[in-house]
Amino acid sequence: MLSASARDAEWSERLQREEVDVITDNYWRLQVDRARGVPFVSIATASNVFPEKLFVHPSIKSLDDLRGKKLAIRAVGPQFLFPQMWLKDHGLDDDVEQVVSPESETGRWGHWKLVAAGECHACFITDLYTDAPTRAGLKVLPIERYPFADGYITLTTTEDIISRKRPELQALVSAAFAASRAFMSDRAAVVDVMREECLSGLREHFELADDKALAELYGKLREGMSDPPLPTAEGVINAYRLQLGSAPEMLDFNPLLMWDLSFAREAMRTS
Repeated sequence: MLSASARDAEWSERLQREEVDVITDNYWRLQVDRARGVPFVSIATASNVFPEKLFVHPSIKSLDDLRGKKLAIRAVGPQFLFPQMWLKDHGLDDDVEQVVSPESETGRWGHWKLVAAGECHACFITDLYTDAPTRAGLKVLPIERYPFADGYITLTTTEDIISRKRPELQALVSAAFAASRAFMSDRAAVVDVMREECLSGLREHFELADDKALAELYGKLREGMSDPPLPTAEGVINAYRLQLGSAPEMLDFNPLLMWDLSFAREAMRTS
């Protein structure tokens, strides 16, 4: 199993060559490969919402206040595409200017700095990186969470691997269901795992000085997790819509062809 990262640019190619059996991220992008004929199949997802908050300049009190203002955009991944869809759905696409912020200038998830400086008036920030904009005085404007297939981890394999390794994939999905239940219900056990097995990796991205910080990170993760680890119909549709403007081949693609939920049904039957 391969967890995608910025340091592994060939993760989808490695799955296509079957050097690995499963990758755990970026369904939103893999569906374009599927539309082009690559036989990728997704079998579970740990989050069925887009796990981000809308941070705004203190002068912004409502969505309508954003008209005539600027929205800072992260120039990486689905965060580059999501704001345009969100603005259009709220009737703001003609009234809000999008300003793309390269992370080479702001640092990882640092586009909030444009809002703090007064150059923009709002930005979306993942639940996991909300501390810095909060300290800078930005406010969260409450909005409804968008259903989304691929908020965090999505398990994707291939049709051929499914045909050859169904028992192993079933064990993986059943374990994912058990892990999701434990994650949502047993805070102490999860924090123990984070401390004992994941701390060095987590510290590559987060300041984690003590167990209090770990517990706070757990709480942020929990906000975006789903139990059971299944996509919703609305989430699959929104992930599909996300790519329509940038990938013409998606126009004739049915995203349901990429999902095999037989493993999930078996996990639910036997749990």
